[in-house]
Amino acid sequence: MLIDLHAHTSPISPCCKGLADRIISDDMAAGIDGVVLTNHYQKSYVEDRFGTLDNFAKAYTDEYHKMKLLGDEKGFKVFYGMEISMEPYNRLHMLVYGITPEFTLEHPDVFDLDHEQLYKLVKDNGGMLVQAHPFREAKHKVMELSLLDGLEANSHPFYNGTFHEKLTELCHIRGLILTSGGDYHADTAYRAHCGAFLPEGIRDEKQLCDFLMTTPSIDLELHEPNVHPSYRITYVRKP
Repeated sequence: MLIDLHAHTSPISPCCKGLADRIISDDMAAGIDGVVLTNHYQKSYVEDRFGTLDNFAKAYTDEYHKMKLLGDEKGFKVFYGMEISMEPYNRLHMLVYGITPEFTLEHPDVFDLDHEQLYKLVKDNGGMLVQAHPFREAKHKVMELSLLDGLEANSHPFYNGTFHEKLTELCHIRGLILTSGGDYHADTAYRAHCGAFLPEGIRDEKQLCDFLMTTPSIDLELHEPNVHPSYRITYVRKP
C-alpha cells in the first residue's frame, strides 16, 4: 500500500486549503492508499488561534480522530504523526512517527525543545524523528544525523526537487531511513503521487514506526516538482 508520510488538513494547518474529506478524496484520486497526518505543530498558533496550549493540543489530536473516522468509512488509512516547528532553530520542521495522540497531550510544549531533548523524548516514547524537506530553505541546514532516524524526500510542487540522491548519501552515513512525503496543502495545480510502499499488515503507528526503523530497504514513489510522471526508487539502508 502506498502511504504518504507527510499530510495536512486546514483546521490545524492554516496554510492548508483542504478539509479532511477533501484531502482524502484528492489522495484517493491520486492513487494513494493512506497518509500519516502530520499537521503543523507550531507555537505561534497557540496565542493566534487557540488561546491556550492545552486547547491547541486537544484541537490537534481531535482533528486526527475526525480524519481517522472519515478514512475508515472510505477505506483510506490514516495514521497519527506530527510536524513540529522547532522554535530554537528558526522553526525548522521535524516529523514524528510512532507516537499517539497521548504523546501530544502529555507534552504540549515540544516545539520549545532543542534537538537533543526532542530526540530523547521521542525515542523514550517509542517514536522516531525524521527531518522534513531538507534543502528546502537555505536557513534550514541538515541537523545532527546522530539525533535523527531518517530524512525526507519531499515532492511538494513548490519546492526545488526531492533531492533524493543527495539525501541517500547522507542517510548512508548513519544508516538512516529515507522517507517520502507529499506535504499536500490543496493549494497546488496537482496532487503529487508519492509516498512509501508499506506492507498491507501495518495497522497502527507502532507497526509503521517499527517497519521504518528496521527495514533493510524500502520502495518509495517520488514526484519531482511539475514533472510527470512520478517514479519509483528502492532505497537500501547501509549499516
